[in-house]
Amino acid sequence: MKWIRRFSTKFKMEMSLFYTLFSSFIVIILLLVSINLVSYSFFRNSIKDEIIVNSGMNLNTTASNYEKHIKLIRSYMLSYLFNNDTQILRSASPGVRYDIVTDAQKSLRYSLNNSLLYIDNMIYYFKDSGLVIDKDGTRDPLTMFNKFYAHPLYTADFWSKEMDSAKSFKVYPSATFQISTAFEKESIGNLMPIMVKNAYDHNFALIVLMKSTALYDAFYQPKEGSNLVILDESNKVIFTTDDSIELPAAVNNLQGTGYKKQDDIYYFYKKGGDTGFTYIEVLSDRGLVDQMQKLNILMVALLALSVLISLVVSYFIAKRFHNPLANMLRSSQALGSGGLPWNMNSRIKEFNVLHNTLSHLSKSNKAIHEDLESKNSLLQQFAYMTRLKKIHGRDAPLPAAIDANKPYRLVLFQLVFKDRFLIEISNAPQRALNMYKELIHANFAAHYKDSLTFQLERDQILTILFVEDEEKDKQSNPLQNLIEIFELDSSYCNFTIAPSPVRKHSTDIAETYQNVLDLIKQRRLGEDVQVITEWHPQPALMIPSPLEESELTANLHSGSDSVTVPLVHKLLDQLAKMDALAKQFQDFSKDVVNRTFKVMYAQNISFGMSADEASPYDQLKSCYTLPQYKAFFEQFLSRAAELIRGKRSETDVMTKFVMEYVESNYGDDLSLDAIASKLGITGPYLSTYFKEKTGTNFSDYIFSVRMNKAMGMLQDTNLKIQEIASLIGYFTVASFNRVFKKHTGMTPSEYRRQNNKWQGEES
Repeated sequence: MKWIRRFSTKFKMEMSLFYTLFSSFIVIILLLVSINLVSYSFFRNSIKDEIIVNSGMNLNTTASNYEKHIKLIRSYMLSYLFNNDTQILRSASPGVRYDIVTDAQKSLRYSLNNSLLYIDNMIYYFKDSGLVIDKDGTRDPLTMFNKFYAHPLYTADFWSKEMDSAKSFKVYPSATFQISTAFEKESIGNLMPIMVKNAYDHNFALIVLMKSTALYDAFYQPKEGSNLVILDESNKVIFTTDDSIELPAAVNNLQGTGYKKQDDIYYFYKKGGDTGFTYIEVLSDRGLVDQMQKLNILMVALLALSVLISLVVSYFIAKRFHNPLANMLRSSQALGSGGLPWNMNSRIKEFNVLHNTLSHLSKSNKAIHEDLESKNSLLQQFAYMTRLKKIHGRDAPLPAAIDANKPYRLVLFQLVFKDRFLIEISNAPQRALNMYKELIHANFAAHYKDSLTFQLERDQILTILFVEDEEKDKQSNPLQNLIEIFELDSSYCNFTIAPSPVRKHSTDIAETYQNVLDLIKQRRLGEDVQVITEWHPQPALMIPSPLEESELTANLHSGSDSVTVPLVHKLLDQLAKMDALAKQFQDFSKDVVNRTFKVMYAQNISFGMSADEASPYDQLKSCYTLPQYKAFFEQFLSRAAELIRGKRSETDVMTKFVMEYVESNYGDDLSLDAIASKLGITGPYLSTYFKEKTGTNFSDYIFSVRMNKAMGMLQDTNLKIQEIASLIGYFTVASFNRVFKKHTGMTPSEYRRQNNKWQGEES
């Protein structure tokens, strides 16, 4: 008994640190678990009521959003109904005022681009003239509602009868509309029609097709097992998420806000103040029970998981905290050689021994600590820099620091390896970069004491030079040795070097580094070694101009590489003439490639690269001179044009006929109706079809062909300008001069003087 009592006393006095920590963690875990269980038991009974209240609030928010949006759409449609263009079209035949029709279509397209309106289309319906206008053109009602927006209920006859109604604003039940033409058959989606008209005018109305599904996704937050039903003033369903739902009679003619429960189903309702619509959320009681059960299961699982994780984490923390202290104890006992007296009142043995041992060590190492603290202030600035930029030295801590009394200079090197290097030495770009880093360090170390060289980025090396004697630094030029070495390797790598002036304050190092980064970006075209010492502001380059951009896009769509290649070469020459940066050449070239791909994707054309062929973007990265850029675009644009022409000749007979006819008869009557009559179709349909297939307006295409023919005649013939104007379909020289200058930026006479081989031509 005495032995047990003695062991118990010793255990209480010298309990292991591990068991002390672990026991403390367990007590804290049990306390937190108890608090969570009590809190959950207290609030569990009110969770179901909160779910019901939340459902009601959710429906109120949904109803408010629908009411506001329908009110917005009504105001929006009324503004269209009474604007000037609409009044003109109502008073005159729309077929006569084609300019007003065009303006109305542009206004519709602009408005429909606003995705927050959730409008699929807005339709002008002229009952007396049998004409409808929408974002895509003009059609007769039968074509519009039997082909482009087809539904068995919403036919042309239906809308014709609805216009006889005295109501000025009406929302109709949602339905799934389809496109059913000779070219395509597909579903447009679930749309909610809305009609606005003058109550006394039965010949004109505006019909808006709302995106029902998009409205539902935007305004309603569904829960598991819930559905939304919207009734109009006459309790007719205008939208539902489930067509199989049958509302009981008790739900009809509800007023205000609330809910009813019938047959284990909750019906939350909200009466709209502006529209008179009734918004109903259908939620089964089973859904609430399931939510409670899932909540219980989730709570138990989270509680069990948190306890398990807490125990495991507590064990490892206690273990990891105990083991180092035990090791330190063994080491301190070895140093103590006989032990030290305990002078702490801690119940943990390890702490008592550790205190005495460390007290002894602190006295013997006090001088060392004071010396380290004095040097630590010098290394702090470089420590912050290494953490900020993740800079690593040459396998050793930074040997020196910049202080306010020691001038320094930064030299930044950017190395871009060329294809020739990657082919011949494909497995060692990083090894080569390390070799150049060591070469740079060795070169500067011979002239500057404590110089530092780091690899900052994947292709950048930074050297910090500490200048002891500024006069001597001005006379020496160690950078020249590196330039001579780099020039020998210029066929494998592009070298750009940016040295900074001598700076005297360490606080300026971040600003100095930013300055050399800006200098690196000033590199021009070329495959030589470039040393950039001064930064020159580079103005924004408006290349291409809006007219050149329009010409480029139109000819890309038509697959005319005979125009696009010389035009891009001309723009490259303009960049070179303005001494553009290499980065500006890259940005311009990527923009041209993006435009080309956009045109090809719009026509469902793949560029078709082989497995071992580099992408056009990667090929651009290998362009360092103006001839290389021109050679790239010669090959790239020609290939793209060939694919575009091949696609059109293969798949689109109608568009091919139009293009061939225009090319052969560019001087004749090329009106939309004249060409459409040759195909046996209407002009508006041909305009819409040509735009969809080519991405170019019909009139813009004819204008581009005529201008290209005119430029060719001005360059290659000595015909008079009067004769050229007549040959391409212009009856007066004045009108020809005006459109030609708009297209090229110069008059025909000026263009001929710059490009024509004939001399002495009259203007």
